[in-house]
Amino acid sequence: MPYSTRRKKNTIISADAWVKILRSLDDQVDDLAININNMAKHVLNTANEILLFNGDWNRYKVEIKELNKIRENSVFAGVDSSLTPPIRLGPYLFSAVSAAAIITRGMAKNPTKIIDASFERAPEVSDAGNAYHEIKMKMFEKEVEMLGKCMAQISRMYNENVDKIIFMDGPIVDPPIFSKGSQSLHDSYENLYVKNRATTILEGIKQNIWTIGIVKKIEGNLLASTLTFSSDKSNEISHLLNDHTLITFIFKSSYLTEILRKSIVDDNKDIVLVTKAFELSKNTDYPIYRRYNLFVYSFYILPGLRSPKKKVFRVEIPFDHEPSEQELEEHVWKWAKYVVAASLPGYGIPIPVIFAHKACTIPRRTARKVMKETVSRFLTTSLKKRTTFGIIGAIDLVQGLVE
Repeated sequence: MPYSTRRKKNTIISADAWVKILRSLDDQVDDLAININNMAKHVLNTANEILLFNGDWNRYKVEIKELNKIRENSVFAGVDSSLTPPIRLGPYLFSAVSAAAIITRGMAKNPTKIIDASFERAPEVSDAGNAYHEIKMKMFEKEVEMLGKCMAQISRMYNENVDKIIFMDGPIVDPPIFSKGSQSLHDSYENLYVKNRATTILEGIKQNIWTIGIVKKIEGNLLASTLTFSSDKSNEISHLLNDHTLITFIFKSSYLTEILRKSIVDDNKDIVLVTKAFELSKNTDYPIYRRYNLFVYSFYILPGLRSPKKKVFRVEIPFDHEPSEQELEEHVWKWAKYVVAASLPGYGIPIPVIFAHKACTIPRRTARKVMKETVSRFLTTSLKKRTTFGIIGAIDLVQGLVE
């Protein structure tokens, strides 16, 4: 049964196998600890090459009153989309798809909500994975439509000259998941979806509405691959190092964080750690976006050392031109402060992202009810239409078509 959850039987591992696993684990852990420790030493030596202001720690300090001013005088929004696990009805896969936008001025308690949801289907002809990608494409298209609606609503509600930021729950440039699908799906993705997404973001920039991608899960090695290590083990380090390990070494090392925490002498400042920005890799779908003159850069951020709940994540920022080094540095630091201003104490990421995610996500229990309702209506309609099979035959047929 594709794309469904089945209860797995508990498997009991034998005592002999368990003993061998534990012995092997000891060797693996010892070797891993040594390798990671050696890698950390080399990485920390390159920290200045990665951080935005190098080792000038005073430049990472942010006045709390400045963050409060940004929070009070800016328009923040969050946009996200989701889908439910598909079910099969005959030759189709069905899924509930939704998208939401949350708009607030000064982190107001009663934000404006825009929600859209629909039931989508795609034919499962030869590959169920391709049908699932078609449904996911519809979710992405709905998200772009929601982004446009969000911008239009912001323009109607706030005409004054204030900064307007839309946080996307996820990257601006989506992972390259459609290149493996059918040719028609791939063409639609490149020529319609990416074009609409890029032009919508560019149109927002013209209206002073900035789309910022918030990527909560650190994957890949976009930043790590740009580093060089002057040591005999440089090739080994470069081969093993990924962004998650790299950023954790730097942003979470006790040596660095202790130095920075001690430099906060009063309650009026916090320290925001950010890396330099780097243009997205050509190994992603980013070259397609460049075709439409959208430039996207990415940086990592730890939005404040005062709160232990703050997590490291990646931020993507757009440009309608290729920025200079100075312009890039200015934008990174500016949007880093806006990200921090929207990330209230006790929360690891901007609040609008959390609100948008909750607004569009269909809980599993609700999703099951929707699917049961779908099956029930399909059964009822089939009983009315398929009189040639008789009641029992129609029930058997319908049950066989549903998974």
